[in-house]
Amino acid sequence: MISVIIPTYNCDKYICEALDSVLHQTYSDYEIIVIDDGSTDTTREIIENRFQAVRYYYVENNGVSAARNLGISMAQGELIAFLDSDDKWLPEKLEKQVALFEANETVGLVFTENYFFNEQGISEFTANKKSRLMHGNIVRNIFLNSYVVTSTVMVRRSIFDHVGMFEEELSVAEDDNMWMRIGIKYGIALLDEKLVQYRMTAGSLSSNFNAIVIGVNKHIEILRTRYSDLYDSLGPLAIRKKYAYLYFSEAYRDFTQGNYAASRTRFIDSYLNYPFRLKSLFYIFSTYLSSQTIEMIRGMKRRITKNTA
Repeated sequence: MISVIIPTYNCDKYICEALDSVLHQTYSDYEIIVIDDGSTDTTREIIENRFQAVRYYYVENNGVSAARNLGISMAQGELIAFLDSDDKWLPEKLEKQVALFEANETVGLVFTENYFFNEQGISEFTANKKSRLMHGNIVRNIFLNSYVVTSTVMVRRSIFDHVGMFEEELSVAEDDNMWMRIGIKYGIALLDEKLVQYRMTAGSLSSNFNAIVIGVNKHIEILRTRYSDLYDSLGPLAIRKKYAYLYFSEAYRDFTQGNYAASRTRFIDSYLNYPFRLKSLFYIFSTYLSSQTIEMIRGMKRRITKNTA
């Protein structure tokens, strides 16, 4: 049996879509556990009125990691599947993941590709996880790139007895932290199909750069102090590269919004952390160009990308 764990907080706008996507799975041997992390909206009424088969638990607000941990502790299934309450599964998601587990007993975690979507529809962007994550050191790749979207993940229940639970102190990278801890001890497999729809919401934590930096710092400190074997396996260069990626991402956002002076500072931070990435150096020089020249270059780049797609 699969235990589907859905943490939720004030998500009554989307919770029905998430639950319906579970109920429409082609694989039917599952239980659904919803951990309501202190919602003040109509989540309870919706579930009690429409989804009586769901095991629903209301707790005081303590964060998503604590909610997932509570769900794991209550799970009766041999496999754990995570679903965030604003995401959706495609109908064959569970069935195909179970088949992969049954075909390979050494695999501890299976995740899938996913769509990105919002109110305007499904994005053309694809994470290309096979290329980003599955070549080389997968634990290091997860640390650097993330992209193991929690709603795509299924894990053998017994693994949590060996690697422990989600770190409840983390509000950023708590999922990466867990997948890395699993990956250093067990096999991780990618089901290279888009079987999940991941909702991109405005105002989410991912849009708050300062919170992300603080969270990544905490994540790295926990790796150093509690999982030294994992921390040592990354090495100092990977940690510097992580910060370089982080600063570049923020710089590029400012750059595309025309905030060239602000982006220059972050591009410099990125380059100083990882000078081997010449892309940062290119953008540093680009910030000194006129806005007209920058827009002309960006337009040429878009046309080239479109013609080669």
